[in-house]
Amino acid sequence: MQLETKSGRDIRQALVFILGASFAVFLALSLWRLGMARRDSEERAAASADLERRQARLEQRLVKIEKNSEEDKAALEESIRQLVEKKETAPSAITAKGSPFPVEKTMKAVVELVCIDNNDKETYYTGSGTVVDSVGVIVTNQHILRSDDGSLIKFCGVGFTADIHNPPKIEFVAASRAVHKITDLAILQIIERLDGRPAPKEFPSISMDQTSESSLALSLGDAIYIGGYPGIGADTFTFTEGVVSGRVGTDLIKTSALIDSGTSGGAAFDADGNYIGVPTAAVSGDIGGSLGYLIGADIVDKFLIDYFANVNLLSEDGQE
Repeated sequence: MQLETKSGRDIRQALVFILGASFAVFLALSLWRLGMARRDSEERAAASADLERRQARLEQRLVKIEKNSEEDKAALEESIRQLVEKKETAPSAITAKGSPFPVEKTMKAVVELVCIDNNDKETYYTGSGTVVDSVGVIVTNQHILRSDDGSLIKFCGVGFTADIHNPPKIEFVAASRAVHKITDLAILQIIERLDGRPAPKEFPSISMDQTSESSLALSLGDAIYIGGYPGIGADTFTFTEGVVSGRVGTDLIKTSALIDSGTSGGAAFDADGNYIGVPTAAVSGDIGGSLGYLIGADIVDKFLIDYFANVNLLSEDGQE
């Protein structure tokens, strides 16, 4: 009888021990799970706070970019207005004329560009560009869009003319949209009028049909005509004539046609009036002669295809 009582007591003690151990394990697991849940909650809260901070910084950055862009445009517009006033009081000149194709329509699509230095608003660079799409897409040279410190100029003034006697009036603002340093090409997009009035829905433009074929088909001695706004041309539209003098690699065409500072970024045409390239540089010889260089229209066409496919675009803050 005593043995049974002792055995029963031992069993009860064993059960109590087992139950106590199980409870301890359960309690430990519960506390561990509670700790894990609390840590997960803290990590989610920290991640949420970090996301909110990142979003706030991004919004601040976007506001800063927009503010800087507006300040750049405002400074540009004021500088351009001052230049326009000077131009309107300057004497005009009649430029070269004569070609086997009508020049009047072509010259309307060749524009003058006035680009203000990023760091010195009193310093500006002039050049030429060609409207290649009626929505206001302009092809020019990327070196025209370089400030003295090498940074990319974000905005340029744009002037059109249909009168060879008078300089173009700078009436529009264009923003840099794409650059390609290797080929020295750039694309601008007209975004607004200087006076705040609505911009036209369409701008005079050249046709890009058959441009690649026309450029590649050029032979030695073929006639070339160049339109633009050289610094020596009294700020009026200037039309010069020459021939194909040779080629440099697959990108450049040599020509005897006069290319001077300011003509860069303009337009070159063959005898049928087909667009064949962008005047980009001139080199003078030791005895006074010079050769001009054109970027072939086939290269321009490839650049435009990339642009419309969203390749070679600039970021929102104008960086490359």
